[in-house]
Amino acid sequence: MIIRVLILWCVLIAANLAIRPLMPIDETRYVGVAWEMWVRDDFLVPHLNGETYSHKPPLLFWLMQLSWWLFSVNDWTPRVISPLFVLGSTFLSSLVARELWRDRSQVTDLTPLILLGTSFWLIFSTLTMFDMLLAFFVLLAIYSLLKLSQSNSWRNVFLLGVAIGGGVLSKGPVVLLQILPVALFAPWWIQHKTANLSWKTWYLKLGAAVLIGASLALLWAIPAGISGGEDYRNAIFLGQTSGRLVKSFAHQLPFWWYLEQLPLLLLPWLFFKPLWQGVKKLNLNDYGVRFCIAWMLPVFIMFSVVSGKRLHYLLPLIPALALLLARAADEINEIKSWRNAYFGISFLVGFIALLLGLFPVLNVIYHWQEKLNGFNPLWGVSLGIILLFVSRVNRADIKQIVLHTCILSIATPTLIAASYFEINSERFDTKPIAEKIAQFQNENQGVAFYTGKYHDQFQFTGRLPQPLTLLNSPEALQTWVLEHSDGFLLVDSEKLSPEILFYSHAYRAGQLGFIRNQTLFDHPDLIHSLQP
Repeated sequence: MIIRVLILWCVLIAANLAIRPLMPIDETRYVGVAWEMWVRDDFLVPHLNGETYSHKPPLLFWLMQLSWWLFSVNDWTPRVISPLFVLGSTFLSSLVARELWRDRSQVTDLTPLILLGTSFWLIFSTLTMFDMLLAFFVLLAIYSLLKLSQSNSWRNVFLLGVAIGGGVLSKGPVVLLQILPVALFAPWWIQHKTANLSWKTWYLKLGAAVLIGASLALLWAIPAGISGGEDYRNAIFLGQTSGRLVKSFAHQLPFWWYLEQLPLLLLPWLFFKPLWQGVKKLNLNDYGVRFCIAWMLPVFIMFSVVSGKRLHYLLPLIPALALLLARAADEINEIKSWRNAYFGISFLVGFIALLLGLFPVLNVIYHWQEKLNGFNPLWGVSLGIILLFVSRVNRADIKQIVLHTCILSIATPTLIAASYFEINSERFDTKPIAEKIAQFQNENQGVAFYTGKYHDQFQFTGRLPQPLTLLNSPEALQTWVLEHSDGFLLVDSEKLSPEILFYSHAYRAGQLGFIRNQTLFDHPDLIHSLQP
C-alpha cells in the first residue's frame, strides 16, 4: 500500500507542477520572502519588499533556501516542500492508526488512502503554504503522545518537543492549541496506564516537552528579535499570539460556520453509505475512537468560538477525521455495500467528465463567457478514460474500492484544474511583468508600482535584485515622476488606452501595464485619473 500511495502522490505533484505557475498572491509572496532572505544573505529575519516580515515564522523560508542551495535557484523546488510534508503526514497517519488499533491491520492500510483522497486535504496538498507543515508536526506530536503513553521514555518526550518546536517555527504558537487539549485529556483516553506512568509524571513530561519546543523556537526568535529591531521583536513575540487572537475578531463569522462547511471537508467520502453505517457502530469503549475525539473535538470547538475563521485552519484535524473514517470502514465488511457506494461515486465522476467534454459546446450555446470557448474537451475525455480503466479493475475487497476512489478523487480536480489553467495560466503567471521590472532595475531605470498594497508577487519570479518602489497617492506619484523622467510606472491598465502603454499583460481578473514617465509629462491629467 505504501508504494501505491507514493505513486499517487508523485502523479498529483507532477501534474500540479505542470499545469500551473506559482499562484499570486500567497505562493508568490512566500517564495518572494524566501528570495529576499537569499539575496540579502540574511537567514534570521524575513523581509517583504525590503521591510521586515513578521507574519510567519521562517521554517518554510529556510527550506526553500535549502532547496536552492542543493539544486540552484529555481521555481519548482519551493513548490515541492509543502507536498513533501503532505507525504510525511500520509505515512505518519498510518503509524498512528497502527498504534491505535494494533489488532485491525485494515485500518492501518485504509487511513493513508482516505486521507490522501479527501478533497479538502488534496487541494491544499499542492499549495505552497504553511498549513501542511503545521499538520505534519501536529501529527508527529500525536504519534509521540501515543508512544509516550505506552513507554514513559524521555526519547518520546524529546520527540514531542521537536514536534512542538517544528510547529512553532512553521506557523507559530497555534501548534499548542492543536496539541495540548488531547495531551491534557489523557486521563480520559488512556485506558490502561503502564506501571511507571503516573499523572504527575505525565504532566511534568508534557511541560518538559513544551519547554524543549519553546527552546528550539527561541534559538531563532531571540537572535532574530535582536537583529530585526524593536518593532520586529514585538511583532514575533506578541503579534503571533495575543495580537492574532485580538485581530481575529475583525473577521466576524458565526460560531456554527465550521459546522456548515463540514460536508465540504468530507468529500468524496460523504457519499459512501458504508462509512456512515460504520460510524453508527463506533463506541467510546474503543481506545482509538476516544483518542481521536479527544484530539479533534476540543480543537474544533475552540476554533468555532474564535470569530476569525478560515477553512485551512482545520487542516491539522483532517488526519483525525481520516482515522475515524478508516475505523468506521473496518466495521462494514460486506463487499456488496461498498460496491454499491462506489458505483455512485463513479456515476458522479462520469457526469463531471461528460460536462468537461461538452463544456465548450454548452458555452457557445448559452453564451456564458467568450474566453471559455477555448476549453479543451480532451480533458473530459481523459477523465472518462481514467474512470473506465479504474472501473474495469477487479474490486475484490474494501481496500481496492477505497484505492480506486482515491484515484478518482485525485484525477477529477486535477483535470478540472488542467482544463482551466490551459486557457487562464497566463493570468496567474507573474513572470512576464516581473522580468520587465528586473530589466528596468538592472538598467538603472526608475520603476515604481502605483498600488494600494503590494504582496511581493514579482520579487522572486523576476529575480529582482532590490525592492520595488511603491507609490500610494497622486502626490507621491507626481513627486516620483519628476525625479525619474526616464522611468516607468506599473499600474492597473485595464481601463487605459493601449496607445499610452509601453507594455501590458493580463493579471488575475484584470490587466497591468507600464507607462513611460515621459507619457505622464505629456499627459499630466493622467496622474489624477490613475487608481492606486
